[in-house]
Amino acid sequence: MSDDNDLIFNMKKILNFYIRAFLVISCISIPFLFISFEDLNTKTFSYKIWIATFCPQLIYIIYLFKKEKLYSNFKTNFVGEGLYNNTILLTCLIPLFIYSFLIVFKLIKVYDFYNWDIEIIIYFILIFFSALLEEILFRFIPYKTLVNDISIKDVILVSLFFSFFHLFNPNINIVGLFNVAIAGVFFSIIYLKSNSIVLTSFIHAFWNFSIGCVLGSSISGIKVISILDYVPAEPFFLSGGDFGFEGSLITTLFFLIACVFLYRLQPNKSLKN
Repeated sequence: MSDDNDLIFNMKKILNFYIRAFLVISCISIPFLFISFEDLNTKTFSYKIWIATFCPQLIYIIYLFKKEKLYSNFKTNFVGEGLYNNTILLTCLIPLFIYSFLIVFKLIKVYDFYNWDIEIIIYFILIFFSALLEEILFRFIPYKTLVNDISIKDVILVSLFFSFFHLFNPNINIVGLFNVAIAGVFFSIIYLKSNSIVLTSFIHAFWNFSIGCVLGSSISGIKVISILDYVPAEPFFLSGGDFGFEGSLITTLFFLIACVFLYRLQPNKSLKN
C-alpha cells in the first residue's frame, strides 16, 4: 500500500512540475515569439526559431537551479559513469538501421546530395545545447529532485510530458508523438544507468543531427539543411511523412528494441520495476 501511495505522490509532483514548467516557459516565450514571428510558418530551422525555443527554457532552468540549489548536484551528474561504449554504438546504429529499412522497402527516395558546409557544424553545436536543456528539464530535474524511488511508471509519465512539449511542432502526428515519448524512455534509461547528463545529451543531439543534418529527415517536424535529402512515400505512418523518421512505425520498433536492450544491459538500483 505504501508503494502505491509513493507512486501517487511522485506522479502528483511530476504532474505539478510540468504543468507549472509549461505555463512559465510559455509566458517567457511570448517576447521571443516576436523575434521569430516571420519564420514560424516556414516549418524549417532558423536561428531566430532556435533562439525563441532555447532562451525561454534556459531562463527557466537557471531560475530552478538557483531556487533549488542544484548546481553541486548537477556537477556530480554531469559526466557520470558506465554504458559509454555500448550506448554510443547502439545510438550510432539506430538511425542507419531505420534509414536502411526505409530505403529497402521503398518508403523514401533519396534524390539529392550536398557537400559538407560549415553551417552544418554550427547546427550540431546548437542541436547539442538544445538537447542539453531538454535533458536537464526531462531527465536530471525529475529524477534528481522530484522522485526518490524511481519506477517505470515514473519514467513513462515524465516521457509523456517530454512528448507533450513537442505537441506544437510542425507536421505533428500521432505516431510522432508516441515515438517522442518512447525516445523519452530511451533517454531516461540511458541517464538512469549512466548518471551522465553529458552522455545523454550527446546521444540526444547525435540522433537529431544524424537524422536531420546527415540523412535528410525532419527533426520532429522541423526541416534543416542536410547532406542527403529524400521524399517520403505513402503510407506516411511507415515513412514518417513530413514529420520525419520520428513519425514512422519502423522507428517505433527500433526504439522499443533499444529500450529493452538497454534496460537489460546491466542492473540499475535506481530504477524499480
